[in-house]
Amino acid sequence: MQKIISAHMSSKSQVTIPKEARQVLGIDGGSMPIGFIIDAETHTVKLTRVDITPVDEDFTEEEYRKLTKLADGPGGKTFKTAKSFLKHIKKL
Repeated sequence: MQKIISAHMSSKSQVTIPKEARQVLGIDGGSMPIGFIIDAETHTVKLTRVDITPVDEDFTEEEYRKLTKLADGPGGKTFKTAKSFLKHIKKL
């Protein structure tokens, strides 16, 4: 069953996720990542819980260097696809 719950947006474009929605997603406060599924055609955005799966392998020195370089660079870079992100990383 679907249900619409409303919330207000602050002057800083921030929205508090209502308690009922947090309970459905199984999330609490803190720094848990939340995913946004955006459908531009229908003008809808869905929230989803993002589960991070740890990996056994650390980054290689080269990967770490590239990620550090990317993080230290100017912000605001976005990528439409994972493929375009990987292509950008390989150029670093």
